[in-house]
Amino acid sequence: MEPKFRRPRVPIGIAEATVPLYKRPNIFRRVWAAVASAGIAVVIGAVLAIVIAFGSAYVVITLTDLLKS
Repeated sequence: MEPKFRRPRVPIGIAEATVPLYKRPNIFRRVWAAVASAGIAVVIGAVLAIVIAFGSAYVVITLTDLLKS
């Protein structure tokens, strides 16, 4: 079943432009990216480890309290 009314199709203009050639980033920028990504990974890992440790401690405490009662 087709719709009764269709919007008219309007062409979209496309502009072609030249772009500069790709230049590899210098060594300082590449080293900085590696150091920054390693730092972010360490921070995320530490936060995740803390959250998992607190969660598992809570579960263990809760289960041992249930066993005592």
